[in-house]
Amino acid sequence: MIKGINIFLLFMTVALTTFAGEEGTVVANINKGSPIPENNNVVMPVVTEKYEYYEVCGCCDKDLQCDLKQKCITWTDGKKYDSVTNWKVKWDYSHRRTAQACTADSFLATVDVVFHLPKWVKTDNAPQPLVEKWDRYLKKLIAHEKGHRDRAVDAATELMHAVAELPPSRTCAGLDREVNTLSRTRMNKLIEEQKEYDAATNHGIAQGAVFP
Repeated sequence: MIKGINIFLLFMTVALTTFAGEEGTVVANINKGSPIPENNNVVMPVVTEKYEYYEVCGCCDKDLQCDLKQKCITWTDGKKYDSVTNWKVKWDYSHRRTAQACTADSFLATVDVVFHLPKWVKTDNAPQPLVEKWDRYLKKLIAHEKGHRDRAVDAATELMHAVAELPPSRTCAGLDREVNTLSRTRMNKLIEEQKEYDAATNHGIAQGAVFP
C-alpha cells in the first residue's frame, strides 16, 4: 500500500539581480558527498529544477537598476527582491509487512526547485563592459541560489537515510508516526538552515552577488 505524499514548501529570497541562462526544466540526481551513513538500499533524491524569468531592459547601469526596482519581486515581508527561489520536498513509500512487524519500503524523496530570476534583454549594441559586469554578477547570484537548493537536497538525502535506518515497528500505523516525526523534524531544521544561510551571506551580498 502506498502512503500519501507529505509535502513541505518554502520560499527563500535573495536581494539582488539577474539571470540569462538556459530555460526549461532539468531533472537530475545531485550528490554533493554529504557525510551521511552509507546504505545500499537508499537512492539519491530526484531533483527537478525549473527557471522562470521576468525581463528587464537597459543600456547602462542606471537604466538596468531602475527597471529592476520597478519589476522585481515583492515578498511576503513587504520587501522587494531581484530573485526568489522556492523549493518543495516531498516523499512517498510503501509498507513491507510481516506477521510481526512493519517497515518502510521504497522510500523516495523528490526535491522540486524553481528559480525566479530577472533576465536582461540585451540589445545588439549593448556595451561589452556592461555585459561582462552582468555576467560576473550572474555567476555569483546563481551560486547563492544553488546554495538554497543544495541545502534542500541534503535534507532530503538525510531524511531518506534516517527512514531506512528505522527499526521495524510493531504496526504500520506506528511506523507512519515515526516517519512523520522524522520528516517534520528534518524539514523544520531545513527551514532554520535556509534562514541562517541568508543571514550569513546577507542574501548573497557577502558572496559578491551585487549589481552593478
